Amino acid sequence: MKTIESLWKNDKQNRYSAEIAEEAGKMYDKFVGFTEDMAKMGNQLNTVKNTYMKSMKKLSEGPGNLVSKAEKIRTLGANTIKVLASGLK
Repeated sequence: MKTIESLWKNDKQNRYSAEIAEEAGKMYDKFVGFTEDMAKMGNQLNTVKNTYMKSMKKLSEGPGNLVSKAEKIRTLGANTIKVLASGLK
């Protein structure tokens, strides 16, 4: 009886080991996909940041930037209520 019990126990452990290995493989594959998505997102964030920086330069830096033109219109007497944030001037 103990021999049969031991055989059943070994069989059950073997099935669990196979199931654990299968689930571990699935988890690993999911993890790899996740890390690939994170890397892709990082690249996209860098692209967005670069585009933002270029846009801000056009807005507020260099000769003829949009902020200085808007401020000139205001100082020439445009009827305004709001004032640009000091960080843009």
